[in-house]
Amino acid sequence: METEITLHNNDVIMKAMAETFKDKTLRLFGLNTAKIIGVIPTILPVLEVKENRIDYIFLLEDNTLLHLEFQTTVNLENLKRFLLYDARLINKDNRNVNTAVVYSGRIKIAPDQLKKGSIVYQVINVYMKDYDGDAEYKRLNDKILKHEELDEEDILKLIFLPLMKSKQTEEEMAIRAAELAKEVEGEIKKTFIIGTIIAVTDKFMSEDYKKKLLEVLRMTQIEQWIREEGREEGIKKGREEGIKEGKMETAKAALAKGFSIEDVIEITGLTKEVVRKLKNEMN
Repeated sequence: METEITLHNNDVIMKAMAETFKDKTLRLFGLNTAKIIGVIPTILPVLEVKENRIDYIFLLEDNTLLHLEFQTTVNLENLKRFLLYDARLINKDNRNVNTAVVYSGRIKIAPDQLKKGSIVYQVINVYMKDYDGDAEYKRLNDKILKHEELDEEDILKLIFLPLMKSKQTEEEMAIRAAELAKEVEGEIKKTFIIGTIIAVTDKFMSEDYKKKLLEVLRMTQIEQWIREEGREEGIKKGREEGIKEGKMETAKAALAKGFSIEDVIEITGLTKEVVRKLKNEMN
């Protein structure tokens, strides 16, 4: 069973990302883009790929899109996935798209171009190996302990701390970053920083570490929001399953009374395949 941190496209996490990055750039990490206006949903219809999970799409001040991916391994197949997604994104929004892939500190080099005949697809690779995560952790920890306010650069480094080069694993650094963020002064700022750390690290964290992270976040505002959203989703899912179950029972009863498959479809709204399967099971 998955933990209650079911994160991707979670409204709470998307809100945290939007508020944390609003009116900022990622030039600190070598991305020379216009300022970020907001985060847009990352689900597109008819995305025919085995792994359709995309990280984050930012709308920028110059009306372009920044597609940001976080990776802890190197896989050329990922470029094919990014290309497919970007093509559909362009088809949907007709905006220029720039894709940046942020690699964790363990990755020294990765392909940034895919060539297939006349198709040339280029991404921007950002390597966190150039940032000393252990040194940054100590600096940020000292600053927070002294009750000094974190500036914009400090906040970005805290968020990306789990991806920096470190003696610790990315998962361990994610826990340490969340623990640091809990000590940040200002409830709203703290909440959005923690939410963004979750967003950045969710993709590579195991279920065990997600549970540990949830323990770290206990009694925080972000933990409360995540649980509340999870409960609402559970209620919605249960309601939908109840409706579907009711339709199935109605279909069975109608078939038992001799109604035709077409009549059962009209009555219940179930597909022909489902109704046929029910009829075969009853015979």
